[in-house]
Amino acid sequence: MRDVKLPEVRKAEILDASMKLFTEKGYLQTTTQDIINQVGISRGLLYYHFKNKEEILYILVEKSVKPLILQMEKIVNETSLSPAEKLKQFLQTTIIQEDSVTEEKVTLQETVQLEKNRYMMDRFYHKFIEKLLPLFTKVIEEGKEQNVFQVAYPYETAHFLVTGYVFVSNDIKLKKLGIEEMEIYLEAFKGVLAKTLGIEESILNW
Repeated sequence: MRDVKLPEVRKAEILDASMKLFTEKGYLQTTTQDIINQVGISRGLLYYHFKNKEEILYILVEKSVKPLILQMEKIVNETSLSPAEKLKQFLQTTIIQEDSVTEEKVTLQETVQLEKNRYMMDRFYHKFIEKLLPLFTKVIEEGKEQNVFQVAYPYETAHFLVTGYVFVSNDIKLKKLGIEEMEIYLEAFKGVLAKTLGIEESILNW
């Protein structure tokens, strides 16, 4: 009797095998046939689950940022934190990730920087913004209600801030700037954030 695996189990196997191959061989050097051989499936079964290698990469990137989204949701919903403290932790969560760097994350970062993947990543960034926007809006609305943030249009303001933050922060990663240069960008964003919300910039320091 043939071993028939559940679709989600097979899909996870393909993703795991693809990540392994991307790390060992490189994304450009990995072919769909390599993935098929690694998992031990037919070409038809691979394409039943994924359109192409680019879609596999897209889902792997989505999977890699899911813990970040969950962490942000936890921060936003933490009632013991002030709105300003939530913003500060938001910045810390998205920028200071040095202790969580893994070989897989490095591989994904290098892969998404490839010119051929720029359009796919633009699509991903817009989807990422859609997830961050309601969280950021909630914090700003909370600050406005407490008369901590001086903002007339919380949602629209959050939209500008989140969009700029996501695209600029990922653009500087593409430029492979050093730590000191990236810290300058962070300080600049803190300044924009503070002036936009009508708070002291020092509140956002850690």
